[in-house]
Amino acid sequence: MAPTQPRVLIFVCNWNAYEGLDQAGRQHLNLPPEVRTLKVECMGQVGSSMIFKAFEKGADGVMLVGCTPDECHFEFGSRRAAELFEETRELAGLLGISQDRLQFLQVRAGEGAELVASVQGFVDRLAAQADEPLHWQQPDTTMEGAAGS
Repeated sequence: MAPTQPRVLIFVCNWNAYEGLDQAGRQHLNLPPEVRTLKVECMGQVGSSMIFKAFEKGADGVMLVGCTPDECHFEFGSRRAAELFEETRELAGLLGISQDRLQFLQVRAGEGAELVASVQGFVDRLAAQADEPLHWQQPDTTMEGAAGS
């Protein structure tokens, strides 16, 4: 039986990151099949609740890909995203989610090949984590789960 590949959700900004994915597609560079992308207007809008919801729904890793600070279309979005990401990493650790399951990447316009390589590297690192289960499970807090105690 083949090992299960990690399921990854990538939040991509509408500007540099999405353009990079589009460019990669035109070059016939593919993301791994278990990777899903979700386009947002600006990475500065992605809060920790959205990231944790991805884990709750079965993601093994979450990546945020936005513009570099000097190319951000909203000027503050890239800096705000970096701040939110660090806060989320700290919360993840408190919740028992390995900080290695989160990645933040800032790309310049036209870096499609680099973006695909970074995503592949992230997926490979997740797959190599043999000491942690790939699919994070919430504890059973239902009445049925408590009945057996």
